Amino acid sequence: MVKNAKARRGLSAVAGAAALALTLVGCSGGGGSEEAAPERDLGTPVAGQVKEGAFDGVTLTFAGSGGIFQDGQKAALWDPFAEASGATFNQDAFDAGKLKAMVDAGNVTWDIVNTTQFDTARGCGTLFEEYDYDQIDISNIPEGTITDKCMTPQILYGLVVAYNTDAFGDNPPTSAADFFDTKKFPGKRTVSQSTYVDPQTVEFALVAQGKDVNDLKPADIEGAFDEYKKLGDDVIGWTTGAQAQQQLESGEAVMGLVWSGRGYGAASAGAPIAPMWDEWMLMVDSNGIPKGVKDKQAAFAAVNYSIGDLQQAEMTKLTSYGGVNVNSKPELDKQLETWMTTSHMDTAVKPNVDFWVENYDALSAAWAGWATGN
Repeated sequence: MVKNAKARRGLSAVAGAAALALTLVGCSGGGGSEEAAPERDLGTPVAGQVKEGAFDGVTLTFAGSGGIFQDGQKAALWDPFAEASGATFNQDAFDAGKLKAMVDAGNVTWDIVNTTQFDTARGCGTLFEEYDYDQIDISNIPEGTITDKCMTPQILYGLVVAYNTDAFGDNPPTSAADFFDTKKFPGKRTVSQSTYVDPQTVEFALVAQGKDVNDLKPADIEGAFDEYKKLGDDVIGWTTGAQAQQQLESGEAVMGLVWSGRGYGAASAGAPIAPMWDEWMLMVDSNGIPKGVKDKQAAFAAVNYSIGDLQQAEMTKLTSYGGVNVNSKPELDKQLETWMTTSHMDTAVKPNVDFWVENYDALSAAWAGWATGN
């Protein structure tokens, strides 16, 4: 469950001060002057299925986060779609700045991108096309994971507390508040201070304060960072998932608020690390369709194929990420089952996406201070 260290859940980090933001505002859609793609009669969509040869001669490109994650997606989702549909399916590396440049220029060469639910929400209608859900079978998508009109879920994972069982095995943390209780749970904690603005790191601190993430106020943002700052010398930062995993493996941190895949990576490497599932933050990556895509029907059909139960099961086996079809039943080893978010959906805290879209500027400013230590 490990992505390219340069990427944050599939969204590549963008260098520079402006990269503390999701660069998804102020974009104008474009379409170029190419001949419109033909409309095919594909029938009623069924997830995981496509009419044989329906896209003969069509070339599609998926822009993902690279590494074993994208390799697994290619093998489980896109290559089988190409074989069944007749399409050619290319791979590229996603970059937010490149996406914006494509859309602004009206020359979009990507068809599907791996990004986050916050990105598609912020860029819906400007950077990303709205989905026609009549062309997507979303009947088996987990409830509450479609959070805007420009996304279909791609994977499920989490921001979880990973703790050292040698330190706390007999008395493990069971709440977000426990993460901040250094008397009951002494030792260093590691928290994201990456350049990627992460609303759910903020929401975790607010849950620890007893707040309802569905009823947030702008003033809560600074209060969340105050909660982390109160940890003083007991809080250390991580800027990449790889660093977070290394801090857990080495024992530099006895507890971490980390992506579930990095906790799993530390445990798989032999570190005495276990997840806390009592309160965890559900994370969703989006299949985004760039604004001005040349063949929306083909892109929708590929996404529809990718969310079939068999495709999702194979994707989980190859990447260790949670699937987005409730009927997907991958065979998992005991270690991976321990860290699989889809087994713990009943205790997940789902993000308030609308609030973060509306209050992104305040979040970005506060995060910049936190990430730079100011």
